[in-house]
Amino acid sequence: MDIGSATTATPYPPQASAIDGLQNAQARTEAASAEIAAGNLDPAVVLDLTAAQVDFAANAKVLQTTQENSRRLLDMLA
Repeated sequence: MDIGSATTATPYPPQASAIDGLQNAQARTEAASAEIAAGNLDPAVVLDLTAAQVDFAANAKVLQTTQENSRRLLDMLA
């Protein structure tokens, strides 16, 4: 096995989707936080910040579950 291929491995779809979701939620959180820090307390901005936090938590749980399932599969094959 080539060590380089291990570091450039593509995650399977649930992991890739969760990572994309985490990145999206992080970007939305940063944008909403900047708006709030600038004094924009529009309810839509506050709501987007809250929704981004919920999205981040959900995607983190998906990533955690895929890792647990991978570990269980490897344990069964060992």
